[in-house]
Amino acid sequence: MPLYGTLLIVWAYPYHFAAFTGFFRFRVLGAVILNTILFPCITALLLKALGFIQSVYMRTQRDRIIPYAATMIFYFWIFYVFRHQKDIPQELTAFMLGNFIAIIIAFLCNIFMKISMHLLGAGGLLGMGFTLLSAPYFSAAPLLMALILLAGVLGTCRLLLGAHSPRELYWGLMAGIVAQLMAVWII
Repeated sequence: MPLYGTLLIVWAYPYHFAAFTGFFRFRVLGAVILNTILFPCITALLLKALGFIQSVYMRTQRDRIIPYAATMIFYFWIFYVFRHQKDIPQELTAFMLGNFIAIIIAFLCNIFMKISMHLLGAGGLLGMGFTLLSAPYFSAAPLLMALILLAGVLGTCRLLLGAHSPRELYWGLMAGIVAQLMAVWII
């Protein structure tokens, strides 16, 4: 979801990225892919291979503890790097902070229940969509409708698979939205 959010921000704020060369855009997307997809996946595979988790699907709360902690580090790192590069637009930095806050919320909620990471991500995109309402020259209404539909489809699929209770889905969705709104407020 952080990659999709990054692509949406680039699409919604093209004038912030207009002066960037193709190589700089590639570096930004590469950093997002490395820190939010590749490194967490490698971590999960290593943890499975070493016997720290039962499955890479992390179906239990216990299996999620170490991957959440590792993902927190990767998400903080991408936020920290973007925060200290003056060329990175503030909207993208805020989105990365929102992802970091969301994984902290998920880690803390994991103490009490297993919230849906799928809906956490969808909620993060939806929260980012709410922040795009103030973007000039961009109509966020169609995007918001698509993101609400996406969250609904994801939630329905997770329910049909029996992976989560409705409570876990709602918590995931709300945590994602709140994390993004908090990040915009902080930055």
